[in-house]
Amino acid sequence: MAQTQPETPRTGLKYQPQLSGLRFCAVLFVVIYHFSNSLTNLKNVYDLGVFIVFFFVLSSYLITRILLGARKKAVFNGFSRWKVAVAFLARRTLRIFPAYYLYLIVLLLFPLQGIEIRQHLGMYFFYLSNVLLYITKSWGPFTAHLWTLAVEEQFYLFWPWIILFIPEKHLPKFFAGMLLCGVLFRVISVTLMKDPRIEMFPMLVLTPACLDCFAAGALLAYYHNKGYDKNHWLKWLLFAMIPVWLFLIFSHHRRTFIAMDRVFVSLFSVTIIDIANRGYKGIAKKFLENSLVQYLSKISYGIYLWHLLVTVFFWNAFDAVAHYFSRYDLSALRRLADSPFVSFWIYMILAIACASISWYCLEQPINNLKRLFAYVIPKKNKAEEKQHGLSEKIERPV
Repeated sequence: MAQTQPETPRTGLKYQPQLSGLRFCAVLFVVIYHFSNSLTNLKNVYDLGVFIVFFFVLSSYLITRILLGARKKAVFNGFSRWKVAVAFLARRTLRIFPAYYLYLIVLLLFPLQGIEIRQHLGMYFFYLSNVLLYITKSWGPFTAHLWTLAVEEQFYLFWPWIILFIPEKHLPKFFAGMLLCGVLFRVISVTLMKDPRIEMFPMLVLTPACLDCFAAGALLAYYHNKGYDKNHWLKWLLFAMIPVWLFLIFSHHRRTFIAMDRVFVSLFSVTIIDIANRGYKGIAKKFLENSLVQYLSKISYGIYLWHLLVTVFFWNAFDAVAHYFSRYDLSALRRLADSPFVSFWIYMILAIACASISWYCLEQPINNLKRLFAYVIPKKNKAEEKQHGLSEKIERPV
């Protein structure tokens, strides 16, 4: 009987367009939230900004699946896990840093809008803007969204060492412990606060307050990696928890609500991701896999970065045009451009334009360098090396 070779484990994660589409949906929600007064004014009832948690859950899910696949292949090929971790960090750096630093540099060029960056240069350039926000308890109008990138970067720094070096059978227990730590951190923080109205939101941007979000995505990734793809019980659990969620929102149990709110949003997020992993059908499938949505997903990082600053670009340009045509009354045009619906589309189109320029001129060329940092380089056995050397001699021109 012929012996079959063991299947080589795959590194990374098979591209799934619906998961990519969900990334754009998350960015679109953030943009709508930031530019809609009716949504932001809901904070007295429920702050929809908490759905930024979806970013953390999705990011953790994707990164954990990639690292688990790389770990399996590293073991199969006898490749060092340390090298896998270094490759992961190098690839993340190439993907995230260029656009982020370009945004900071452009913001620095504006005398007024860039003053916060100039005052706290080190905090922003070393991805510590969430810590700065916690210390100052103030949100910059063009840097408020950067705290999420700081949290994710801090997460990336320690996550590969966790996934690659903790025994795989103990990972679920570790993730469960992380989830509990995130809840306890928020409970203890709220308990120790002197003025929750001022201290509440700054506390929530610290990385320990987000641990349960990352743990939820990691748990789902772990079980998907094990082949447990049909988790229909998740949506029924979500339906069962919705009444509890609503009760905590309207009953003003502050400590319990702060402790559990992100757990509920994380459960909502993993349910959405779990279904997308199997594949949505019908209209949802057509939307998520639409070519335009896929393109916008590809540049979604840039859209997220630029969507606040493009307001400055637009109104500076408008003022310049208004000054040039000062003999005409452009007040009606200004009111139209400033109306919620029209301004949203103006800002969205400008954000897409800036993100596209950033992608093609900066991010994509640098992102292509990731090929230099493969997660795993298979070791060749002597027979393969001999055959490889022979083929090189045959192919080498005389």
